[in-house]
This record gives sequence, C-alpha cells and structure tokens, in this order.
Amino acid sequence: MRKLSLLILVFLSFMACQNVERPEKPDAFIDKDKMIDILYDVSIIRSLKTYNINEMRTLDIRPESYIYDKYDIDSTQLADNISYYAVDFNEYAAMWEKVRERLAAKQEEVEEEITKGDSLQRVKSKPIPDSLRSRDLPNKDRPKALQKNDSLVEPVSG
Repeated sequence: MRKLSLLILVFLSFMACQNVERPEKPDAFIDKDKMIDILYDVSIIRSLKTYNINEMRTLDIRPESYIYDKYDIDSTQLADNISYYAVDFNEYAAMWEKVRERLAAKQEEVEEEITKGDSLQRVKSKPIPDSLRSRDLPNKDRPKALQKNDSLVEPVSG
C-alpha cells in the first residue's frame, strides 16, 4: 500500500509539472543585459544591507528605492520581469552566473586595492633607521660622540 501511494504521489507531481506555461512577455520588458545589471546591483545592495545598514542611513542611501530610481523602473516591472526570466531555469541560471562572475571580479579588485593600501601603510609606518646610531658597529668603531660609556669598564673617579 505504501509503495502504491508513493507511486501515485510521484506520478501526480510529475504530471503537475508538465503544463508550466511561460508568462507573457511583460509590457515593460527589461532586456537581458539590463536585467543582469539590475540583479548585480540588487546583490550588492543586499550585501551592503547586511553589512552596515546604519551607515547607509547616515549617507541617506535608501536601498529599497535605489534600484528603482537608478533603472527608472517600479517594483511591479521588476517582479514581472523576474517571473518571466525565472521560468526558463537555464537562462535564469546563466544570468545569475554572469552576476556571480561580476561579483567575483569586483571582490578581487577590492581585495587588490586593500592589499595595495596595506603595503603603502607598511611602507609609511616602517621606521627609518638612523645612520648615526647604527647598532651594528662595535663601540670602538663608532664616532667618539656616539660611543657608550660603560661605567663597569672604566674606573669611577672619586
């Protein structure tokens, strides 16, 4: 009985997925390249929101409306276009792969800038040795003004 009910459940779920109709092309259709740009910006905004929302508020950046203002779209247009592209899984996955590649390239660029900044900071903070106070020279080879007087070697005059 269990096997029969499992078989019927699998059959019904298989049949339910057969007639998935692609939604009609939205009236305000967003072309594929622009949609990739939008998805990229949405990814950046989401990561910024999780990183430091208070700083975004301080800078008066409203992540909810940034995408809509930048691309001159509204939430309905975006939702309709996402639904349109998402039906074709392979196409939608390819779009997200391009977004992932752009994010990886941007991360590499930022890490390179951070490394460059760190190396400049190390150079700036590295102490410049004083050529007159060389620690490598034995006391007898130092200029007379820089020789150390060791009170244990020389008798104390009294």
